[in-house]
Amino acid sequence: MHAPSSSSSSSKEEKKLSNSLKMKVFSKKVSKCVTPDGRTICVGDIVWAKIYGFPWWPARILTITVSRKDNGLLVRQEACISWFGSPTTSILALSQLSPFLENFQSRFNKKRKGLYRKAVTEAAKAAKQLTPEVRALLTQFET
Repeated sequence: MHAPSSSSSSSKEEKKLSNSLKMKVFSKKVSKCVTPDGRTICVGDIVWAKIYGFPWWPARILTITVSRKDNGLLVRQEACISWFGSPTTSILALSQLSPFLENFQSRFNKKRKGLYRKAVTEAAKAAKQLTPEVRALLTQFET
C-alpha cells in the first residue's frame, strides 16, 4: 500500500526558494593565477606542498583550476601537482602550496634523509632551470 502523497503550497514555496538560492559554479583551467594573498602561481612552478600528517614536500604544478560562482565570486583555486621522488599526483588548494626557492630555508627539514633529500635535490635542480624566460613561455598560452 502506498500512502497518499500530498504536496502543500508551503513545500512548493520552499523548493522554489531553495532553487533560487542555488548558484552554478564554473571551473576553468588556467596557466597562472594570483592567490588571495597576492602571490602569482604558474603551471610548471616548483613548490613546497603540504598534506596534513606529512612534512612539506617538493612538487611541480601540473594544472591550475579556478572555480567561481556565476556571480563571479571566487569559490576555490586548486592545483594538480606531481610530487618529486614519487609517481603520485594530488589536487591541493593553492593555500597548501609555497614557492620552493623563496621558502627553502623555512620549509627544508635538515633532519630528514633518504628519499626526502633526493626529492629536494631534484626539485632544486628543476627550480634553477625554471628561469623567468622559461616560466613566461610556459604561461603565455592560456588553455
